[in-house]
Amino acid sequence: MKLLCIILAVMSWVVESKNSVSCQGTPPESCSAHYSCSYQKGTVRANDVATLQLTSLGGITIEGVEVYMRSNKSAGAGVLTLKVNGQTVVTKSGTFKDWTGDYDNENFHTIPLLSTAVAGAQEMEIRLEGIENSLYIEKYVISYTPVAPRTVTLFYGAREWEQLTEAQGGAGVVLPLVSDTANWYFAGWSDSDFGSSTSKSHTLYAAGERFYPSADCSLWAVFAWQPLKEKGYLIDLQSGTYLYVNSTSNQALSGVPLEGKMAAADVDNKNLNLHYYVHFTDAQTAYITHVATGTPIGYSGTEMAATASAWQVYHEGDQTLFYMTYENKTYVLWLNIQDKTETTTYAGLLPATPGTSPMHLQYVQTTDENYYTCHPEWAQGMDRTAEDQSGVQDKARFLMHLGQYDLLLINGQKMIHQR
Repeated sequence: MKLLCIILAVMSWVVESKNSVSCQGTPPESCSAHYSCSYQKGTVRANDVATLQLTSLGGITIEGVEVYMRSNKSAGAGVLTLKVNGQTVVTKSGTFKDWTGDYDNENFHTIPLLSTAVAGAQEMEIRLEGIENSLYIEKYVISYTPVAPRTVTLFYGAREWEQLTEAQGGAGVVLPLVSDTANWYFAGWSDSDFGSSTSKSHTLYAAGERFYPSADCSLWAVFAWQPLKEKGYLIDLQSGTYLYVNSTSNQALSGVPLEGKMAAADVDNKNLNLHYYVHFTDAQTAYITHVATGTPIGYSGTEMAATASAWQVYHEGDQTLFYMTYENKTYVLWLNIQDKTETTTYAGLLPATPGTSPMHLQYVQTTDENYYTCHPEWAQGMDRTAEDQSGVQDKARFLMHLGQYDLLLINGQKMIHQR
């Protein structure tokens, strides 16, 4: 026959002043205490209140609670309340004589509060409210069963990376730092496993901080990535919202046509007046629309006009230049044309031959949010999605998140979707 041996620990909180206690014994590693008395030290008169609050107990089992008190020579009454995890466990109301058999203004007596063990304690509160002058608190003595050390299993992507076990139950573990990858930087640890996400609903635990598990559990390394930087230029032609920029002057097309001209402004991804939706009908032709107003950006003769016009496209690498032809001459959409007085500049049509230039379509980054993932091994911002309805394995799909766009890859073919 095996005997079950339960090892009890005891912590004693001695009242030192009206707002402090000192600890004797062995409290849980992470435990902290707060004490307050509305009068002085441990003295509780009628309508006075003394409260001891213990937090970060780590899920211990409370076996016993005792308050050491004395009274006046012939009086003293109050209400003792014990709460665990915010719930009232015991209320003890009466006179000191009811509790001990007689009044005593010289010796401290033990007032027991708990008759049945309470498991899973994370926090507790012992409150004494005075009814009749006076009661005096010397100390609080709590016996408990410590929790067993818990193990945290750390995952890096899909593989188990490391196991950390508490030195003692409730001591917590210090979370390690993970190295950044080529495309992702380490952001912290999560108690849930997820693919690519912009959600901030995931709680992240920082490396170097102490984590207190309530049971054996797993944590996943979380990595972050901001896919679109300030100078992310379009390389593969795809319809979408962009800034039309000159990388030399660091200016972008702005607004809508007015009296045959347009304006340019400093590049600012968040300036909605610089956002244009470019629809490519093919690699050589595009239509441009001002996103904020829905105004088409086109031309009439050699002047800018609010009309849907087919622009010709010169594109090489990350360079993109729009131009049109009028009476056998080519005119490029340029941002800094001097007027006849040579005192001001404007954006409009400039007689020129399309070719190498500083003109680009710059991705619009409308948010500062990062993308987060527990799986950097899935490639930059990429999720494996469900197979199509045919279930054929070689038709696997991947989804790449690019700012406000989703790029769907199916058998190497690209399809872009604006969110």
